[in-house]
Amino acid sequence: MKPPFYIRMVILLCVGAFSPVIITTILNHNFDLSNKRSMELTLILCVPIAIWMAKKINERWHDDNE
Repeated sequence: MKPPFYIRMVILLCVGAFSPVIITTILNHNFDLSNKRSMELTLILCVPIAIWMAKKINERWHDDNE
């Protein structure tokens, strides 16, 4: 059973908002990368997250049960 729509959208919003910040912070502090380099790698690492989010949003628009 799926959670209600508003809960799914909050989860997607939190993932989209916080994952780039967390990835950048981890790369910056744990791997001693510069800010610019960690941001470049974050951009690359966020592509799978963006694809996952797009699939989840697309599922919502094609879901006829709601």
